[in-house]
Amino acid sequence: MLHSLTLFAQQTATPNLTGFFWLQYLSRICHILGAIILVGGLFYIRTVLSPVDTPPGTAPVDRYFGGRRATWAKWVGIATALLLITGLFNYIMVIKQNERLAPSYHMIAGIKMLAAIIVFLLAALLAGRTSAADALRQKWKLWLSTTLGLAIITVALGSFLRTYPRTPKDKTTAPQLIAPANSSTQ
Repeated sequence: MLHSLTLFAQQTATPNLTGFFWLQYLSRICHILGAIILVGGLFYIRTVLSPVDTPPGTAPVDRYFGGRRATWAKWVGIATALLLITGLFNYIMVIKQNERLAPSYHMIAGIKMLAAIIVFLLAALLAGRTSAADALRQKWKLWLSTTLGLAIITVALGSFLRTYPRTPKDKTTAPQLIAPANSSTQ
């Protein structure tokens, strides 16, 4: 343990633990938690709840939720908000902190964002109480499987983008403010 701490202390490249670092760190955690909630919930509903027969006396809207559809709808909304807010923030930070990103980075990010928006829409509809939600639930396993598949593709694209080659901005070449020399003579 002491050896590990010594190695950590001797690193030449450690993060600058400013408030901005912690904001980015918190954003990443919230983004991952949002994905865990949404994708994990979809996976659980598809693999555990869907195969179960409808309990007698259960309303049609709650057929696959065991009476907990409103709770799932709330969590879909929370996860969607977390993912939208932190996703936009994280994307802006990547753009601002890197000098060059390959044009394909933006293309892949766009595909990821489009897939995520479709996942948000389908998850909300599958948990919703509207006539559109009821229509979607008529082919429950198809739409749930489609939503889960798109969610997994979205996570895979995000993981790919996280390891994509980048050229960070060189902070040493940034403009420097230099005070003018005092030219008063005595």
